[in-house]
Amino acid sequence: MVLTNGRFSGPALAFAESQHLHLVDRHLLAQWAGGSRPLWELLRAVPPPRKPGSLSWMIESKGS
Repeated sequence: MVLTNGRFSGPALAFAESQHLHLVDRHLLAQWAGGSRPLWELLRAVPPPRKPGSLSWMIESKGS
């Protein structure tokens, strides 16, 4: 993912597409920062976060 508070040039857009990168420009950044929708809904082809599974408690307890 590449994030900017500006805009991306044509060559940058082409490169990002060839490398399967997600680009976040100032307009998308404003939507995300505004809290209107989560990032995975704003970006194309990004899966939503996984639902907690049976082993989630192990990961959470390690972080504490």
